[in-house]
Amino acid sequence: MKQASIVRLIESKIENFKNVKYGDIKYFNYSNANVRGIIKKSDINGIYGQNGSGKTAIIEALDILQKIMSGTSADYNEYAGMFSEKKSAKVTNIFFIENNGKQYKVKYVTVLKPDKDNKQIQIVSEELTYWQKGSSWKSERNIKFSNPFYSEDSILENKEASIESDSIKNILEIRFFKSIQNIAVMCAQKNISLFFNEYIEKHYNSLQQNEEEKIFSSIAKALLYFARVRFQVVKVNQLGANYSNTIIPMNVQLESENEIMQGCIPLFINGRGEFPDFIFEKMKDIEKAINIALKAIVPNLEIEIVKIAEEKNKEGIVMIQAEVYSNRDGKRFLVKYESDGIKRIISLLSYLISLYNNSGVCLVVDELDAGIFEYLLGEMIGVLSKEAKGQLIFTSHNLRIMEKLDKKNIICSTINPANRYISLKGIEKTHNRRDFYIRTLILGGQEEKLYEDVDLQDMGYAFRRAGSPNTKKLI
Repeated sequence: MKQASIVRLIESKIENFKNVKYGDIKYFNYSNANVRGIIKKSDINGIYGQNGSGKTAIIEALDILQKIMSGTSADYNEYAGMFSEKKSAKVTNIFFIENNGKQYKVKYVTVLKPDKDNKQIQIVSEELTYWQKGSSWKSERNIKFSNPFYSEDSILENKEASIESDSIKNILEIRFFKSIQNIAVMCAQKNISLFFNEYIEKHYNSLQQNEEEKIFSSIAKALLYFARVRFQVVKVNQLGANYSNTIIPMNVQLESENEIMQGCIPLFINGRGEFPDFIFEKMKDIEKAINIALKAIVPNLEIEIVKIAEEKNKEGIVMIQAEVYSNRDGKRFLVKYESDGIKRIISLLSYLISLYNNSGVCLVVDELDAGIFEYLLGEMIGVLSKEAKGQLIFTSHNLRIMEKLDKKNIICSTINPANRYISLKGIEKTHNRRDFYIRTLILGGQEEKLYEDVDLQDMGYAFRRAGSPNTKKLI
């Protein structure tokens, strides 16, 4: 399966989500795409900020976006606590798409809220707006869809889904847009997007009635493919298994002319893991690719996925039992005895390899620096920022990385919930970006405050007080 389209995320806005009242992030290629209709490589975006200032919120919002655009639902148990009980959350993302020599800019807006009674995250409304690049961004088209069918009363009252457009005349006379109302009930029941789902996907290849249908179809298919194959969000909770010495989540991204393999394979490191034989063979291919890169990052280190036994299960599928070893200069031992940083690198390497080589890949990682030696991480990001073809968005507390990035690659979270994300102003080429950031935390000088000052005397008193919590007063 081959896809010619390149999709690049250029802007994200979130409203009323977690601790973010409003936040707007313009990624590295925002200006290039908006002004010139092109994208450049070195699309590395590091998000820095104080604990609790909204860094993880944008990662969670992008994770929800990836699920919605893949045609699946956002899990209620995982995400419900991130929404306000009083206000719906609004998530807006703008993409640049290059498809068969044509350029498009696409804005996708979703309004979401949790439904406690039915234990689901409702997609209250969706809006897709797109522009085609000519001498400028022209031919704006927008499609608004509101789904009333999350409420059973609406179904019983025979309410219709609302689909309208400010720019496409007589939208309901276009066969495709008229017919999408027919699957609105099914989308509501499954908590999935109207624009991105397996049912509507079947119609995209048949959209040949007019130019509006053709353009919409190419855009929708490009975004759906991007979300399912090339857009990956790695959240920090993946680290839990690493630290518990049970599994390494092996993040896999393989794409060839005839085959796509994408997702997360759990590598059991505390004992034997069991895999279908066809998965095991793919894992051996992944092992080769990872080892090429791994030896360049950590000299003389390789991993080995060793077959221990095989047998057929009840379904007749051949299952391979395997163990995962580290090999350092011919000395072999189980990977569970490696450091957390090495496990983290192994977990991410397949995606980083894909990011380096494929311009259509977007990798989002929360706490990229977790457990990884800061100098090594800085050098690795330095290489990626110069040569990687895809897009990397990450959060980090490691300031060493700043020294390897251009100022346009750095995004700062603020202490203002109503304006959570800004770019640093006043950085010159001669400035050390790490030192500039630390100085800014202390002295300010940006449009928003980046750090909530802490009284050291109060901190010391709090520690003393905590040591004797039942004492009424300490002197």
